[in-house]
Amino acid sequence: MAADLALAGIVVSFSIILSGILIGLGKTLNSKRLEHFGTEELIQSVINAALVGAYTAILAAATEISKSIITGTVCNTGDAIGNLQCIYSNLSVDIFSLLTKVVALDQIVSYYQTLTLHFAAVSVQPMSYLSSISSILTGQILTLQALLTFAQLQVQLLGFFAPQLLTFFLPVGLIFRSFFSTRKLGGFLIALSIGAYLFYPAFILIFPVPVMNDTIANLTNMTNNSLYTTIPIIDLNGNDAIAGRLDNMSTGDFTGDLTLATQQISNSISALSMFVLIAPLFSLIITIIFIKEVTDIFGGEFFFAVSSI
Repeated sequence: MAADLALAGIVVSFSIILSGILIGLGKTLNSKRLEHFGTEELIQSVINAALVGAYTAILAAATEISKSIITGTVCNTGDAIGNLQCIYSNLSVDIFSLLTKVVALDQIVSYYQTLTLHFAAVSVQPMSYLSSISSILTGQILTLQALLTFAQLQVQLLGFFAPQLLTFFLPVGLIFRSFFSTRKLGGFLIALSIGAYLFYPAFILIFPVPVMNDTIANLTNMTNNSLYTTIPIIDLNGNDAIAGRLDNMSTGDFTGDLTLATQQISNSISALSMFVLIAPLFSLIITIIFIKEVTDIFGGEFFFAVSSI
């Protein structure tokens, strides 16, 4: 950071000298266009010098604003973007725990779905109706896996950008902004560093963080219920053994518990989708709008606007 800031200061000093030379050449050659261009560059250089001089204050202010955003959240240390990374990291652990419980439940359902009672004339699968529940659970497993991937992607992206935005992208943006040909790129990098550091995490953190402790606990109790646990196929060596097993399941209301479990899983997936998919998309749209507007300000020219006042 210190090297980038020092380089930014050198570049700004050079741009001020260069703009003075352009103004002098314009007056010498009686070229109003060159003189105006030099004046514009001088104004831009002064603005860059102010930004470089205020860099420490900007950094401190952005950090304090970022810390104030995280009041009352689950992870309450560090700045907002680090806090958001912590939340997504913890959420990934919860999603994985929920995923393993749903997989275990699907295994139980698939097991009982295939049990068959053999009689002299016919064979009956008394729990074949569980195929629809198994399909629902399979869809929920795939959805949870996708949500886990997106949550981990957030962790990786935030982990990469968090230490770079104010210490690399902002100084580099100041450097690029010092030159006419790269001014829009510099303005974009400045806007990106501020927008991604403050706006992106702030507009995600306004959404409620999903809490899945009850769902995970209920699924754990169900999959560990001795009435529902599977036994080796070799032990189901007759209709009496299968019937006895099915009778135990009816005692525990397997179907009712299974229906409640799928509902709880659906509720958790809805809450996760809101925070893992919709919240980042909503925040990204607002951040992009901010970046575009600020890029137009920092990447644009000021001379003619100033001269018309």
